[in-house]
Amino acid sequence: MCSNKNIDIEIDLVNDYKDSKVYRDSFNQLATLVFNINFEDWYQKGFWDDRYICHSFIRDNVVIANVSVSKMDLTINGLNKKAIQIGTVMTHPDFRGKGLSGKLMRHVLDIYDQDCDIFFLFANSTVIDFYPIFGFESFDESQFKLKYHSTPSADTTLHKLNCSNKDDLEFIKRMVLSRRPISEQFGVSNNQGLFMFYAIKVFPESIYYSQEDEAIIVYQQEGHLLNLYDVVSQCDVNLNRLLNRIANEQTEYIHFHFTPDQYTEKAQYEWMDKNGDMLFIKANFTFDKNSKFCVPVLAHA
Repeated sequence: MCSNKNIDIEIDLVNDYKDSKVYRDSFNQLATLVFNINFEDWYQKGFWDDRYICHSFIRDNVVIANVSVSKMDLTINGLNKKAIQIGTVMTHPDFRGKGLSGKLMRHVLDIYDQDCDIFFLFANSTVIDFYPIFGFESFDESQFKLKYHSTPSADTTLHKLNCSNKDDLEFIKRMVLSRRPISEQFGVSNNQGLFMFYAIKVFPESIYYSQEDEAIIVYQQEGHLLNLYDVVSQCDVNLNRLLNRIANEQTEYIHFHFTPDQYTEKAQYEWMDKNGDMLFIKANFTFDKNSKFCVPVLAHA
């Protein structure tokens, strides 16, 4: 049971309950109410793993507030860092203003402080004053766009992966399990559960395998713009050759939704729109606020 001057209701603090159907169903109901997201399909397919952990206040078997963590490894400027991304921060409308989110944040930071080098999260403009209370700093991300002159490759063999097919899903999972970080400046690995959430919930029609590159490619062509979301491989991939395989005669610009190490000097870059979600970081090392980087979008929790 938990109580303080801001909380006048009897509640339980429950951690890591994904295999409890009662609690999981309640968590999904709250996530649907607040974010219009449901995690049940992800769980049933076996991709809600031990690296996504809920920390919730529960009253009468109902989740009323939650802060989740996603464990992952980061590569930042060539150095490996253990990371915790905080996400799915939510409180039921009937219980807001009682300090529940703040208490859960302190709980999470206390639990994982000795186990990671960096905490990070994304927040919209309505809560940007909340996270600095806990030692987080806001950081500007860059977005990278490349003016592209298409020279399509004739030897391209792209296989579209079917996220409704069990074998294809297992293949994607195996590739992600052993992937190299996409960037040495800011890359992510060991986050297969989160990647699989995007695969089945967000980009099920946009995932391809290139035999020549030995890489899974997540991309979408929209008019003259090619959005490249991720490249998953066990080895270094030549992005120039890869772009020639996936671009078509309409492609004029490539928008990289990660930090493209091979193109950071050639690509046009600009600070991301302040009206979107802002990145907050709390790290035990110095992080250069002027560096050009982008957290891979498929690593957003």
